[in-house]
Amino acid sequence: RREQRKAAKKAAKAEKRAKRGGGDGIDAEGGRVDDGRKACDGCGARVDLLIRCQTDASRAWTMRCGKCWKVASGGVPDGDADHPHYRYGGLWKNRRAVRRVSTAVPDLDLDAASLRVK
Repeated sequence: RREQRKAAKKAAKAEKRAKRGGGDGIDAEGGRVDDGRKACDGCGARVDLLIRCQTDASRAWTMRCGKCWKVASGGVPDGDADHPHYRYGGLWKNRRAVRRVSTAVPDLDLDAASLRVK
């Protein structure tokens, strides 16, 4: 009886894994299946940081990547005379993003004379 429950649970997990796109969580392009990125309303690029803004007379809020935001706002956070309908509305950050930190040790050229206290 216990073995039946265990086998049923294992099969259910395998089915869920298959729905997600594989057991390892990696898609065909090498990216995570669900990496938390969102698409830019301007160009459709999936990014980790979007700027919420209004860009036209409809006053509809849109989410723009950095490149599209520069075009929509003129590169100025509060807009300018050339972009009268622009209005900033905040940032969205992907909290599931994998942050890559360099672990390389910088090559410092220090000699003993520069370390002495005077």
